[in-house]
Amino acid sequence: MPSIKKIKSPQQIWENISSVFVEFVERIFYTLGVFVAKHPWRTIVATWAFVLLSCGGLLTFHIEKNPMKLWVPPDSDFFYDTNWYINNFGTNFRLQKLLITADNVLDSNVIQLIYNISSHVSSLKVEHQNKVYTLNDLCFKVPVVNFASTNWKSRSDESMQVNNSKPLQKRGAVDEDLSDPSLWIDEDFYCSFLESFPLVCLQYNIIDMFKRNATLINNATNDDIITNINNIRINPSTGHPVDFTQLLGGIELDEAGKVVSAKSILLTWYMYVNMTQVDLNEVGNLVGTEDWVSIPLALWELEYLKYVKSLSFDDNNIKFYYEAGRSFADTSGETMFQDMDKLFIGIVLMFFYVVMAVSRFNWLEIRLTLGSIGLLNVGMAYITTIGWCSLMGIPFGPVHSSLPFLLMGLGVDDMFVMNACWKIVLAEDSQKNIHIKVGHMLKHAGVSIVITSFTDIVALLIGAITILPSLKSFCIYAAVGVFFIFCFSVTFYVAVFTLDIRRVEQKRNGILLCYKHKTEISLPTEKTIFQRFLESIYRNIVLTTPGKTIILLFTLGMTCFSVVSILKLEQRFDPKWFIPDGTYYKDFLNVHEYYYPDEGQPATVFLGDMDYSVEFVKLYDMIQVLRNESYVTEVNTWVETFHGYVHKNYDLDLKNSTAVSSTQFNKYLSRFLFSPVGGRFQINFKFKDPLTCGHVFNNITASSLAFRFTRFEGPEEYVPAMNRVKEIVKSTNITTGSGYRSVWSKVFANWVTDEIIGVEVERNIELALFCVMICTVILITNLQMCLWIFVCVMLTIVNVLGWMQRWGMTVDIVCCIGLELAIGLCVDYAAHVGHTFLTISQGSRNERAFKTVTSIGTAVLLGGGSTLLSLSLLSMSKAYTFQSFFKIFLLVILFGLSNGLLFLPVVLSLIGPAAYRPHDKKDGSPEGVELNGKFSEKEKQIDED
Repeated sequence: MPSIKKIKSPQQIWENISSVFVEFVERIFYTLGVFVAKHPWRTIVATWAFVLLSCGGLLTFHIEKNPMKLWVPPDSDFFYDTNWYINNFGTNFRLQKLLITADNVLDSNVIQLIYNISSHVSSLKVEHQNKVYTLNDLCFKVPVVNFASTNWKSRSDESMQVNNSKPLQKRGAVDEDLSDPSLWIDEDFYCSFLESFPLVCLQYNIIDMFKRNATLINNATNDDIITNINNIRINPSTGHPVDFTQLLGGIELDEAGKVVSAKSILLTWYMYVNMTQVDLNEVGNLVGTEDWVSIPLALWELEYLKYVKSLSFDDNNIKFYYEAGRSFADTSGETMFQDMDKLFIGIVLMFFYVVMAVSRFNWLEIRLTLGSIGLLNVGMAYITTIGWCSLMGIPFGPVHSSLPFLLMGLGVDDMFVMNACWKIVLAEDSQKNIHIKVGHMLKHAGVSIVITSFTDIVALLIGAITILPSLKSFCIYAAVGVFFIFCFSVTFYVAVFTLDIRRVEQKRNGILLCYKHKTEISLPTEKTIFQRFLESIYRNIVLTTPGKTIILLFTLGMTCFSVVSILKLEQRFDPKWFIPDGTYYKDFLNVHEYYYPDEGQPATVFLGDMDYSVEFVKLYDMIQVLRNESYVTEVNTWVETFHGYVHKNYDLDLKNSTAVSSTQFNKYLSRFLFSPVGGRFQINFKFKDPLTCGHVFNNITASSLAFRFTRFEGPEEYVPAMNRVKEIVKSTNITTGSGYRSVWSKVFANWVTDEIIGVEVERNIELALFCVMICTVILITNLQMCLWIFVCVMLTIVNVLGWMQRWGMTVDIVCCIGLELAIGLCVDYAAHVGHTFLTISQGSRNERAFKTVTSIGTAVLLGGGSTLLSLSLLSMSKAYTFQSFFKIFLLVILFGLSNGLLFLPVVLSLIGPAAYRPHDKKDGSPEGVELNGKFSEKEKQIDED
């Protein structure tokens, strides 16, 4: 009777299929190890030739400095609206601010000081390309509309050019008389008379109360200053509406509500930038935080900062705080790159760490060479990564400066695994040739290295699907870097390792390589003190019944604690975090926030080409809806002012579509923009033809409306406010022209990122976990073990997120990068332990768990220590990016090692799966047993040869 063939279980079928793949991988590594050991110098030359060839990619190396291409999703409204803004308006403001505090800034001595400072700022000069630039050449100019002024001077042809940009809006609207006395003057005469009006630099300065006149300022008393600050509503210098009280902070009022004193005053100069003529990759910084600026203006701002830094005044407890348009870019950039010296210190520390880890205290086994080569291996991978990524057109970004720290931490892990495997192979196969032993060593370590490296790469590539350009670029660089570290570890490092083994056999000194010892030096084979200590901890504490109970309860309690903390984790990012304490800019921001706490973010409604006479009513109604929103303030637009102007001077209602024809509308608007009432709104329009007084125009290509948001506490407030304002504007039914309408604010760049970063983090973590576990299933083969590895990874991620909240961290783009890297890293610890447990078949579960952690535990701890050491210096950094990376990786290492070396061994000792099924021949050593438990017949034949 024929025997009945036993039906295999799904687990057995999966193991058989996977074992074929694992045998294939093992065979590749064994063959590679034998080849490299036979030809070490040839391998070294080949790897260096490849590195040098890769350096050719540096010819296309590009550091991306444009913040639009670093921090803004390319398919976002902000990206599109910013490009529309540049193409249609093309101009921008750069603000230079000086905040002065005193016992009372409304003092005649303070006002005189402000005049002297303002005069000096106006006289600052810089030279660029043989041309001298002053404040008057670089500032944003507005027309003077003060008919009472007697100090007019003619404009030059150059000064007649009108700067078109978004409107300037003060913090408070000012009531004004909309009557236009110029309508009583003949239009031709009025326009010729208007030509004599000067253009002046736009600034908010209290000395405008005295027409910037030195005599009036020197003769002003304290009472004159108080009277003017309370009563003047039209700027005597320009004729524009103004409220000088808005410049003050720490205001004290009398019973009548009048200002009697103030603790601070803010001076602001507005500088002009033609955005269409700026190349951000030319003027930007390496951190990608510089805004649009011309080179002459950037140089002038340096002179301005140099001057205000030198200011000092002893009377009235006067203090100065200041910022320039370049302050954020300069301070954030200096902070990021001033910590590069820590990279060199980290290299030195890592060198000694690696040498101590792989050496023994005798003249032959002091492995200075391996310590150096291990770090050189990382350097080669870093250079090769930059070369190939540059060749693929992937730009280098600001967060990439942390990549050497990361690769240095990950790069030496493979060394420790191979070193541990070498000790096992040496004990089992000490009589074989070097190249055979190296082949076995690489075969044993190969699968483990593949698991960790491949999971890291997969996790990083998943992170590269983000819509944030800088994060995408960084993840690609990191993935390529991990790949090349793996490649050089199994080739270049193994070749040098072989040469070092030959050196030991030839009894050449580990420091003086040319010196050959004549006397016999015994090589110790006993376990190190650390290994014996680790065995004692596990035998007497961890794997005892009380120890297991404590560890399981601790893990459960920590998980519950972390889950509660995650529910409180905020999604928030503030650019001020990039500015470290102790800098002049951070001091300015703190004092400004203290004295002007209610100042929100400015915003602009952009409108494209349309029939404005037809759409005017809809625009007016849209403004009213915006005005009624609780988070919108300071709405002072040309729409409402023009409506009041026509009603006051022509007794017509523009909201009545039949009252004014299109021709009349354009005629009134033309006169309005050259009137004392509406002249300031010229900057809110863009026309096909130059704007000329006395000519009716009907070719408006774009216009803008300004308002300001109230101050928000976090994304839970400003993200809904941003979306609501966009909805109001987008829902306005514009039926003529292009119909383009949108809301834009510079701060939207951060708000848009805050809106999507939470979804990005959640999605990428889920995808990375899924793909990493698929890779683990393929390489580990045991489904139960893969489940426990997955549990360890999940626990680590949960603990990291929970303690991020407890550490005061939030979910932002920097933490998103750190969490992407954390997934691959925390898999490593559990995967090493789980893989080794499956290779040990002798003994009970408890004994197998003990053998596992005492054999692989040292390598895992050394790997975690190397990563922690490489990143530990970042804890002393003032840069927010480096601080965040250190905190996240510290948490990942601590919880990853805890779950991998404590929780997982305890679980495996209780309900762990059986070992891999034994085959024809097995290597009984814990580290030396192959993943499927057998040597191939082909390998045995090679060994015999």
